[in-house]
Amino acid sequence: MADAREFFTWSHQEARRMAMSQTGASNCGATALLNVLAALKVRIPSIGDAERAVHTNSRKRNVSVSEYLAARSVAGTTAEDIVAGCSTVAGEDVRSRFFSFYPPREVDLQRWLAGWLSQGCSAMATLNTQRMYGADYWHHQMIYGVSDAGVSVTNGIEDLGFDEIRLGLESPSTLQIHAPTALRCSPFDAEACDGLGEAWAAHGVTKQLLELQSGKSKAEYVYIPAAYNAGITIFARAGSAAWEELQRAPELPPLLEGS
Repeated sequence: MADAREFFTWSHQEARRMAMSQTGASNCGATALLNVLAALKVRIPSIGDAERAVHTNSRKRNVSVSEYLAARSVAGTTAEDIVAGCSTVAGEDVRSRFFSFYPPREVDLQRWLAGWLSQGCSAMATLNTQRMYGADYWHHQMIYGVSDAGVSVTNGIEDLGFDEIRLGLESPSTLQIHAPTALRCSPFDAEACDGLGEAWAAHGVTKQLLELQSGKSKAEYVYIPAAYNAGITIFARAGSAAWEELQRAPELPPLLEGS
């Protein structure tokens, strides 16, 4: 891979002109995919077709606490579903591969990203923005450049410093829900939550909810398992040298303790 440390698929001005912004609360994944396809200069489907291809899930309202939290845990889509959805909407034109960044990886993020982008690839970050800036969601953002200033992303268009983006990339698959939001759900079937799966029981979701309801806990959030995996997906034109290299590239090695 080329030893580059800066590369832009689009200039900042081009990104503001060409990048799409999401049209709904949970369709950032479909939006990121559309921006990736635009950067790769292949046919761009409608936002509706993209949403269906990546299996965009909506939040639920006016439901029990177990149903509300179950919907929140999968709201939007995952990087893995975007990879599958890309094959659906782009056919044989585009190939992609997801790289996990959790647990933390031993990688020079700037050089790694610049290397792929400089070969004509596009990229998308799947970030736990709750850890980054207290958002109410995880977020998929197309990456259109990287430099000493950080990682340039769309939806919204901004430069994320390397320390900041690493907070979102190096995250376990956990979602934090405002406690008052969960407590307002009716019926409050907290006991059903641990039955949603092993990860729910491991998070102790039922216990968290019951202690909040009784007043024993004053926690600000309820922590639940999330469907999302933090990392970066690289997209390449099928048949290109970049795709051949992407297939051969090793997984990013875990960061050794104390490094």
